[in-house]
Amino acid sequence: MDDSDNLKKLISQAEEAFDQGNWDEATDLYTQAYAMQQSFLINRGLAASLLNQQRPGDAEAVILDYFSYYLSEPDTAELALDIILENNDFLLANQLLSFYDSNSLPNIKPELIDSFVKRIKIAEDRHERSFKPEKEKISARLLSIVTEPTAEQIQLLRKLREFNRADYIKNAKVLLENPLLHPLLKSEVLENLLKLGVDETIDISFYGKNKTCNPSQLMPIMSTDVYLKMCDELEKLLTDENETQLENFKGELSLYAAFVYPFGDEIIKTPELWTKAMLLRYGLVDDSQVSDNQGLDDVKTWLKRFDELINTFQE
Repeated sequence: MDDSDNLKKLISQAEEAFDQGNWDEATDLYTQAYAMQQSFLINRGLAASLLNQQRPGDAEAVILDYFSYYLSEPDTAELALDIILENNDFLLANQLLSFYDSNSLPNIKPELIDSFVKRIKIAEDRHERSFKPEKEKISARLLSIVTEPTAEQIQLLRKLREFNRADYIKNAKVLLENPLLHPLLKSEVLENLLKLGVDETIDISFYGKNKTCNPSQLMPIMSTDVYLKMCDELEKLLTDENETQLENFKGELSLYAAFVYPFGDEIIKTPELWTKAMLLRYGLVDDSQVSDNQGLDDVKTWLKRFDELINTFQE
């Protein structure tokens, strides 16, 4: 039996286990199938099985692989919202509404979106009654967030996902104005405001400078010009590398783009040079390919700074 037959058998067994309400077996079989081939069909089955196992956090992590697919059809959009609300992730719930505000989809009717708005509001109000004391403590801790270990800072940002839209925005502004907050955390917060559809001028402390931006006018980090141009150069230089190596290097380039978000073009002025400087570190380009480039020393200085920030983030 070849891999294709094995995959079909696994999916058939997973569907049968799901129909019988055997959530543990269904999750195990869908997990095996997903490891063999990532597809929306398998993803949906795995997510639904995890939700029925009372594992909404794991289910949410799964649906994010195909999030736009879920939002394109009523039944899968309902499943996605079930998972999100079970996880009390009101940030993602409101980003879902923002997505529909910006995108008209033929199979998603206004009546369905209205029902989503009502469901989210009811869930927020219900959660607020028990969450309010903890919520107030979280907001207070944000004022001195940089005094806490990085792991605790990350957890605080995760807890912010349980805030309603208005309160998330209010606390996000506090974080963005903090000159000492780690750039990766700051870029995550700012990108979340973009996905919420926030259309107002926001103050942000950016490497010691006080700047402003409007989240609604930004692109996601991995759609910014600097990131895409660095990746284009990477593919030109590494035509013989396998897909896994390319993805690993793109992951490093995405970190560079996140570190300088949303003012990347002010620092990454020559994206092609940044890609070459990264590959030079791994011995994958010759010194002669970059040595004559003016600005290389400045790029190396920033890369060293990024190394230090990554080390800080991993502590």
